[in-house]
Amino acid sequence: MKKFFASAILILIVLTNSWSQEMVDTSKPGKNLVKFNFSGLFVGNYIAQYERVVGKRSSLAFTLSVAPNTGLPFKDALMEEFSDNEDAKAAIESTLYTKYNFTLEYRFYLSKGAPKGFYLAPFLRYMNMELEQDYPFTPSDGKQHVATVSSKFGAFGGGLMVGTQWTIKKHWAIDWWIIGGFYGSQIDADFYGVDPIGGLSTSDQADLENDIESVDIPGYTIDATVSPNTTGPTQVWVNMKGPYYGIRGAGLCLAYRF
Repeated sequence: MKKFFASAILILIVLTNSWSQEMVDTSKPGKNLVKFNFSGLFVGNYIAQYERVVGKRSSLAFTLSVAPNTGLPFKDALMEEFSDNEDAKAAIESTLYTKYNFTLEYRFYLSKGAPKGFYLAPFLRYMNMELEQDYPFTPSDGKQHVATVSSKFGAFGGGLMVGTQWTIKKHWAIDWWIIGGFYGSQIDADFYGVDPIGGLSTSDQADLENDIESVDIPGYTIDATVSPNTTGPTQVWVNMKGPYYGIRGAGLCLAYRF
């Protein structure tokens, strides 16, 4: 993690220094591009990128994305999938997360020269996430209980993306991140929550553990533990383990070239 950030900062310093040395020559097209991904706004994600041309057909790019206090993506689809489970729907509706992604990529342009045309972009990514969710359940007392659970975890991975970039006159460009995938380190996330009503019987505790562990997330294992006391607030611990994987793409960026 520390080596990743140190390398990224060192690269940006070197590139910025080389750019400043070339400022005197305004006749050449700029080798630097700063971008904002407007499509990310639809899912509450703010994404900015800096790209630097380093060769005839190659460039390096550093991307920072921030999703603050955001609901689950594709929430409507998830609500429909669990339409017959009111507790699951309430949990989906209440989920909020804050996520940071730091991505370093190398781009190889298939056209005559960078930074335009189709490109292949192998990349490294670090993710840090904080998540909170209200988990409702109804034990044998017939009352609805709610355990608010939260966690903070990170992961590191790598992948490949394909995209294309169009230059518009001298200073503007449009960058389309078409599609890509990534896979990485094992996520080991610990969630902790408290049900303030509590007072669960031994059988209710077992039912709650089974209910949590029955959540199906492809590739992940979930282990739940409920505090054994039958009086006072009930504490819930959940451990979730699985690979860091996902899809990157469908991004449309406006770039300024200098």
